[in-house]
Amino acid sequence: MSSLPLSVSVVVPCFDEERRIGATIAELCRVLDSLDPPSWEVLVVDDHSSDRTAEIVRAASVTQPRVRLLASAVGKGKGAAVRTGALAAAHDAVLVVDADLAGDLAAVRRMCELLADADAVLGSRLLPGAVLEPSRTVRRRGAAWVFRSVVRVATPLRVSDPQCGFKMFRREPLQHHARALSTTGYAYEVELLVRLAQSGAVLVDLPITWREGHDSKVRVGRDGVEMVREVWRARRPT
Repeated sequence: MSSLPLSVSVVVPCFDEERRIGATIAELCRVLDSLDPPSWEVLVVDDHSSDRTAEIVRAASVTQPRVRLLASAVGKGKGAAVRTGALAAAHDAVLVVDADLAGDLAAVRRMCELLADADAVLGSRLLPGAVLEPSRTVRRRGAAWVFRSVVRVATPLRVSDPQCGFKMFRREPLQHHARALSTTGYAYEVELLVRLAQSGAVLVDLPITWREGHDSKVRVGRDGVEMVREVWRARRPT
């Protein structure tokens, strides 16, 4: 199999992930080794965890020096963690994934290929060809629909699945806009994508396979309300 066309930095924001971060790191390293990009790194950003997450990542970095542990430097929340990782990334392509690896890493090669003519490739669970395993509950489907509707009404974004935690960016535009991010929570993606779109960046959707976990950190009720508030605040970045 030929190597990937781009070097890759993988950013993994995490909070209290001691149960699975070791397996996640091992799988990322295995897949990147098999894809053989020119160079790669895995940046695990610990968002002020209260468990052994940081300890486990440090241990992994001893045997795999391309794994690095970072601490979320600004505030607390997924947006703050991703911003920290994005600004530390050293390679051409920056892949942002959730710690549970719900997005199938089989899409990484295609993402790198599409990035040759784009500034961001956005995983989508909604486009034809996407696979969602297992099907989401009615409550989660409803909450996701409300969020997408708010994004469509409040912002100029016309991407299919702005909240999907599986995205690849060109490093330079990502870092340029990440520096200016003010959203520190789950809705950081909306502010980031709005900033990219308003700058003329090319955003491409890609259907992916998504394996839904049962222990998501997102609380549909309280977090959903806060995400809507964040979208409203981020709808017109300064």
